Amino acid sequence: MGFFSKLFNNQKKESKIDSTALTPQKSALSNSILLNVHPDIRNYIWIGDGKMKNYTPQQNNGQKVTINGVTFTFSFGLQEEPSLIFTNLPIATNTTSVERPPYFPVYKELSPAQRGMYWKLLANPYDSSIDIGYVFILYYGLERYLLTDKYEEVINILLKLRDVHTNASFQSYSANAIILTCLVRQRADLVMKFMNSLDKEHEYRFSDNLFLLCKYCLNLSLTVPEIIRLAKSFEFTKTTYIKNYPDTFSEILTENIRVKYNGNEIPCEKLLTKAEFNKLPKQKIPVFANISIRDRDIEVPQILTSFKFKKDIYFLLEKTHEEVKSKLAELRKKGTAPEKKATPQKHPKEVLSFDTSQETLLLSDYQKAKIGSTDQHFALIALQNFYYKYRAIDDKYLELCIKYCLEDISNLSTMQNSYLKEEEKRINDMFFLSKTEKQNELKKITAFNGTIPAFKRLAIIYEKAKDFNSAINICEQAINYYTSIGMLSQANEFQDRQEKLLIKKSKLSK
Repeated sequence: MGFFSKLFNNQKKESKIDSTALTPQKSALSNSILLNVHPDIRNYIWIGDGKMKNYTPQQNNGQKVTINGVTFTFSFGLQEEPSLIFTNLPIATNTTSVERPPYFPVYKELSPAQRGMYWKLLANPYDSSIDIGYVFILYYGLERYLLTDKYEEVINILLKLRDVHTNASFQSYSANAIILTCLVRQRADLVMKFMNSLDKEHEYRFSDNLFLLCKYCLNLSLTVPEIIRLAKSFEFTKTTYIKNYPDTFSEILTENIRVKYNGNEIPCEKLLTKAEFNKLPKQKIPVFANISIRDRDIEVPQILTSFKFKKDIYFLLEKTHEEVKSKLAELRKKGTAPEKKATPQKHPKEVLSFDTSQETLLLSDYQKAKIGSTDQHFALIALQNFYYKYRAIDDKYLELCIKYCLEDISNLSTMQNSYLKEEEKRINDMFFLSKTEKQNELKKITAFNGTIPAFKRLAIIYEKAKDFNSAINICEQAINYYTSIGMLSQANEFQDRQEKLLIKKSKLSK
């Protein structure tokens, strides 16, 4: 099943983008002023005056491209293209100690020295030492060229730019633009080219949902490094062993995948059926950073809202975590445990801005899930993680995190019963099994044995608040729960935590 047949329900319909208002009016290749521009981008510069002029702003109230119910709208107002070069503006050749350009920079508004710096970038757009603001001016113009018939050549340029310019915003915008342009153009081959270009850590700084969407729609498998990198997107937050013992974790995860899927990777089609994919909610994703291109969103399926897609991987990560823990304990007894990986230097924390759209999406998933189901359990985990992330902004977010932790814990008994019924139904629906085989499989069903993040999170929150009674009570609940389903190592972990809390409580009361 191909990329676009999956994305648009297997229907075929050619999409066309009318680029009348976008096509350069004449080629500027023969003009000497562009001879200093790097040959890669010489044909992709917008010029607003003189003999080399190739751009005239035109009012366009809206142009829609619809592919089987999914609409992509382009609209161009009279706001000028920010990368537009005017040849009569002065340029200073001294580019030392030049002030960086402002956010959403516009070529026309730059100082002469800043324009000189921009022309330095045009001579070598792959110079990573030049401020990212100048790169964005170039990028705005390239985005506009994505709407012309030159989009394939521009994508090739963007792949080279992404290789050297590590700025997170640039990586995110350019990845979105590439993927969604390929989506509209129905070019799965170019999406594959983009995927193959991701060979550096900074190039993954874009939507995990889009990454997984590409993987799923191209019938690609998830590799161990990709699963580990996306662990938190699969609601797995216990990353201590991933960070400290990456080789051991990868080795054991690979073996667990081999046992379950008969290979070293996980085929995405094993995680989500076509029917389930077609029911996924959609969310508007921004395509362009260029402020002169309005209504620049497209709705794409939100594959990470599917807890069924995430569930199997979560369990694999959980199983691997416990096996790494046991293996390290054995190796420590023998004195042969591997050394921890050196901790990388920490970067300054980013200033968070509360994401209301993400909150709405997570609450919607939670409300749609059946009460006490495993889907609701994972929806509650997602809400806990979300609100805990914003706890420093406002105390109410910590309170909401606590609320959803407590709700998750209160539903555990119902969730276990629901899980057992789901497993029984799954086995009974296996038409290819005989009655005896089904009975044998049914006997193998065990309780849902995933760890419950709410226990640890609440214990930490209460301990930090010096509410030792509540922290001790949560530990007691965790001990009883894990003991009842045979997860004794987790029960012991909370037994140790409870004893330490009792000591802290006694010291506080003295």
